[in-house]
Formats: sequence, structure tokens, C-alpha cells
Amino acid sequence: MSPIEQALCREMHTFDALWHEIHLTLREIPQIFARREAVVFLCLAGLTLIALDPHDFLDHITVLEALFVWACADVIFALVYFMTLLGIAMLPTKTAPKIYLPIPSTFAFTVTTIFVESMIGTLSLGEYTPKVWPDIMAFVVVAQLFEFLFVRYVLPDVLKAIRANRPQGIGGRSLQIGDQTWPLTDISAISSNQHYLQIDFLDAEPLSIRARISDVLNDLPPEAGVQPHRSWWVAAHAHPSLISEGRKRWLITPYGHKIPVARGRIDEVEKWLNTHGVPESNTTS
Repeated sequence: MSPIEQALCREMHTFDALWHEIHLTLREIPQIFARREAVVFLCLAGLTLIALDPHDFLDHITVLEALFVWACADVIFALVYFMTLLGIAMLPTKTAPKIYLPIPSTFAFTVTTIFVESMIGTLSLGEYTPKVWPDIMAFVVVAQLFEFLFVRYVLPDVLKAIRANRPQGIGGRSLQIGDQTWPLTDISAISSNQHYLQIDFLDAEPLSIRARISDVLNDLPPEAGVQPHRSWWVAAHAHPSLISEGRKRWLITPYGHKIPVARGRIDEVEKWLNTHGVPESNTTS
């Protein structure tokens, strides 16, 4: 896997303006904006901006021209924002990047504003003059408000819906330990610590239960996940990817796992990833 592909799979800890944390990966972003909830939110935000006309564009250009400008602005903002996050994800750090979202969004906003102001000046044949205060500064506040509303109230439900789409082959399977049963699609990983197992869930707190990992793995189909280490199992729908750090190999997931890969299991894990998951990364960090 190339450095860019690895960065797309790398987990990021993102924080909104009030420091509310959401874990995601860049490869989830196209899926996020393909969801109906995200499309509706963006359309409403765009119509609101046209109606409010925070730059007084409509005094100098037509509504159709304003629609075209805002559409271009959305594309530029999204590209700059995405490329900024990609650059951060490609940094050679051992831990998941922590990103305060208002910072990359402000950078993307600045680039987009320069483009928009230039385009309006061209379309108005020089009649429009940018006003940093109060128009542009007020728009900074509006843009940050829209981002905050999206990250806090729309994004969590969208991510939950995306991650709820499990491989069909294990959709009806369950994991039973003693008298407790869980849908296999709810579990991201299982780890062993002496006589206890820790079961990590996609959308719930981990659970510790007395059992042996060997007894549990005997009941799991190969396509459901992989055992990279004698004390670990990770689910396919947790989207594990293989990275290298020096001579060591690790499986990482968007849910915060960093699982060691035993030397004797490297070939097995690579074959499993090529069939069921994300191919091997040859990148050394």
C-alpha cells in the first residue's frame, strides 16, 4: 500500500470547536458526503448563504451567477480541506493524529475566500470591492457555525450508519460466551489477558469476561476476522490495515486499535488482508 493509501486508512482523532471528539478515517469522507443527511445539510447551508448574501454579491451579480460561485466555492473548500487533512495524516507520527477542525477549515476558508472574491470581481466587471470588515469576518463566524453544527449533530449519525453496513456473509452470525450472546457485527476486536477476554465493540464500552480466546476463535468463520497474535483477534468490518514500524508489524483500525502481528503470522495476515481487508503497507514509519 502506498503512503497515500495508508494515510487514507489511518485513524484520526478530530475535535470540533468545543473539543468534542470524533474518530474517523479519510476513506470514510466520500461515504459521509454520499449520505442523504449530509447532502441535505449542505444544500440547506448553501441556500441559507445565498439568501443571507453575507458578501452582498447579489448587488453586483445575478442569482444564477451567485449559485455558480457558491458551487465552485464548495468544491474548492472541500478539496483544500481534504488535502490538508491528508497531509496531516501522512505525517510520520506513531500515534493517531489529533486535529482541531477549526484550524484546517480556517485555512480552507481563506483559500476559498480569495478565489470567491476574485471571481465576483471578475463577474461584476470590477464593480465589487471586498470588505474585510464586517462582511468577510462575519462570514468566518457563519462558516465555523455550519461546520460545528455538521460535526456535532450530523456526522455522528452518518458515521454510525456507514459503519453499520457489515459484510453480508456474517450478518446473521453471533458470538456466544457462556450465557451471553452478541451479534458478530457489533464486535471490533477481542483480546486475551490471562484468564479473561476483553471484547471491544463498535459503538459500546468494552466488556471483560472470563474465557479463553482459543475457545472463542474456534466458532468464528475465517472471513469474519483475523488473528494476528495469539492474544488478539480483529474483525474484518473493523477495517484493519497493516503497517510497518522498523522490523515490527502492526494492524491498526479506525477504532483506536494497534495490534502487534507475530512474526510467524505475517504471511497469514497478509494473505487474509489481500482477500478480506486492506492490503499490506510497505511503508516504514
